[in-house]
Amino acid sequence: MSNKTKIVVFPKLFKTSSIHYLYESIEYFNLKVKNKPTNNHFKTAENSVYSHRLVPEYFKLNLRHHTLKTKIISEFNWGYSILLNPADSIDSFMNRQFNSKKRNVLTRYVKRLEICFDIEYKMFYGDIDKSDYNFVMQSLYEMIVARFNQRNELHKNLHEWDYLLENTYSEIINKNASLFVIYNKDEPIEVSLNYHFDKVLFSYLSSYNVDYSKFGLGHVEIYKQIEWCANNKYILFEMGVGGMDYKRRWSNNIYRYNHHIVYKNPSFKLNFLIVKIQLKEYLKSKKINEIYPDIRAFFTKKQKNKVDAVVSEIESINHLTSDNYIKMNQVATLDNRLKRYINDFLYTSKNHADDISIYKAKNSYIIKGKDEFQKVSFIK
Repeated sequence: MSNKTKIVVFPKLFKTSSIHYLYESIEYFNLKVKNKPTNNHFKTAENSVYSHRLVPEYFKLNLRHHTLKTKIISEFNWGYSILLNPADSIDSFMNRQFNSKKRNVLTRYVKRLEICFDIEYKMFYGDIDKSDYNFVMQSLYEMIVARFNQRNELHKNLHEWDYLLENTYSEIINKNASLFVIYNKDEPIEVSLNYHFDKVLFSYLSSYNVDYSKFGLGHVEIYKQIEWCANNKYILFEMGVGGMDYKRRWSNNIYRYNHHIVYKNPSFKLNFLIVKIQLKEYLKSKKINEIYPDIRAFFTKKQKNKVDAVVSEIESINHLTSDNYIKMNQVATLDNRLKRYINDFLYTSKNHADDISIYKAKNSYIIKGKDEFQKVSFIK
């Protein structure tokens, strides 16, 4: 992977040498992070210009050198985050953020998941076995591909994957990054790759196993990571750019990003950069930047729609409908197409995965719980 690959996320930005060189400290929500002086020698020419995009507007950057000046340009990007009080617990945040109805819906996802499966939550931060790292990252990659294939869309960050795979392990060991994983027994079913800065946890890339869609794993991940933040005295859970519905639902701190340009003296180079950035933000405000992704997504969708979809029929029944059904070994012989229907059945019936049996006859299956039956038929 080329060194030109850059992860545009502010927790990484604010740990770079250039930031330490330029800024004495960074302030946000009554917290102050002092930067150590760096021995790196940057250009000191009169026309030196430093450019940093996607800086949250709630960050105050204090320049180290009085000879430097800053030009701040508002970006047409909004960020979404969850701001916690220093004394918050997950319960106090949930009570403050949501009414009882919405709170019950969100916490139901957590409770139902734990009723139906043997669930374990792990935060890998500062320590992870290399084999565990590779396994979790491969699981994350496969979940992203499967989820976006299901949606007939392209994921905007997958072009970074080689870089992420190569560099994230050391970032976790050095406590600059973490992997939050939801396990069903030994199987990762949701993974979030995060970056850390002071008391900020930035969820950069996450996905879940689409077979568990009924369980709202995205909401469970946010709930559990907020709980981790509260327990570890973090005050911000960042979800970054993009106003998707789930972000709007959880966020209590919606802000705009700024582009900071640091310079010594006015110059043609500076003026050209300012005009270039302002033009780019103007075009974004008119949604010009969305044209190419929309065209690419359209043709990708047309190609994928050529693939014949699996059609299924689901029927609630009261008993085994015939003697032709044979009980299956779920682990060894289970049809992969059936996994999502089993999980949906578990969610609805509140059965544990160990309490169900699967019976097969040709292209139909019966899922048997403690007291419920469901027939699933596949049509090829």
